[in-house]
Amino acid sequence: MNQVTLLRIILVVSIMAICAFPLYVVTVLSPSFTELLTEDMKEDALHLALFFSTSLVSESRALTKGEVPKKFLSWFDSSDHRARYEKLKIYSPDGEIIYSTEPADIGQVNNKAYFHDIKTQSAVRAEVIPRSNMSLENEVMSTDVVETYVPIMKDDKLIGIFEIYYDISEQRHRLSSFIYKSYGVLFAITVGLLAAVIVTFLKADKNVKERDRAEEMLRLLSLTDELTGLYNRRGFSTLSEQQFRIAHRDKKPLLLVAADLDGLKGINDTLGHAEGDIALIETAAILRECVRESDIIARIGGDEFALLLTGGDQRFDTEKLLSRLEKLIEKHNRKGKHKWKISLSIGFASRSPDSEQSLDDLIRRADTMMYEQKKSRQQ
Repeated sequence: MNQVTLLRIILVVSIMAICAFPLYVVTVLSPSFTELLTEDMKEDALHLALFFSTSLVSESRALTKGEVPKKFLSWFDSSDHRARYEKLKIYSPDGEIIYSTEPADIGQVNNKAYFHDIKTQSAVRAEVIPRSNMSLENEVMSTDVVETYVPIMKDDKLIGIFEIYYDISEQRHRLSSFIYKSYGVLFAITVGLLAAVIVTFLKADKNVKERDRAEEMLRLLSLTDELTGLYNRRGFSTLSEQQFRIAHRDKKPLLLVAADLDGLKGINDTLGHAEGDIALIETAAILRECVRESDIIARIGGDEFALLLTGGDQRFDTEKLLSRLEKLIEKHNRKGKHKWKISLSIGFASRSPDSEQSLDDLIRRADTMMYEQKKSRQQ
């Protein structure tokens, strides 16, 4: 695994971890926190309702319209909590409303199933009713309230039921405000962390790529000829050894071509090394055009070039290759751009699929043929 891939994995994992935390807060932690505080509001409302209901217990066996303690109503109206209560009702044991902060309700009877359960089980009940939702009495609430029912007991006997609506709008508003502010802070932190991670990744990725480019440049410099852009002797040997292993495995033939630029010393001596360099560069271009991109071309000495041709299933046609090379050289020389002409001495050495000859063996054979051709031209 290279470092760029590792950095990308770290980036993805970091982003997932950063995004997972706010997601957990929004989907799990915040609802749990809200539920806990809502339950606390409900408990507070229930405790106050229980406290008020105990003051309704009188000497009479049951609460009736005439027996609602005036002292309690006066005390309730002056209570510090009065502003928090939306509605108050007192029921007789049979469900008749004997007192209500809304006088029109007095005399009505609650026959609903939930109220019957409260009567028969003598159990308290408290429900949080959000704004615009229906209460147990099928009334649409204009505020957030806790609807509370408390059985009033005396000597283990039900003497009435106390109902009260406790306004919790202010608490819920503060809670919502706190949660939204927390979301804002959490979002800002998340964006900041994501930005920091992405910037850090981009910088690290840039550094890694720059280092890889530098390493690649150094590698290429160590394997290529600076003047012609061809492989140097080291690069030619490295890549050719790989091709020898492939050819041995796949039973493919190889052809090594040795080429020497004739008269390079004369060009350097009479016209200068700059012209000699141009001759080498244009010779390299001709050799590239003569063979395929998959073949290996190198400048292995001052005026010496080597080519390794790969991939053929049949024996290489050296005559055809030589003819193509001669036509390219002739085309170049006809242009007459220079005071010199390109001329190459060529040598071939082939390796059959079942041969055990090494790269050095082919080079020696091709060099021998090439020097013989050069020698014959000089005679």
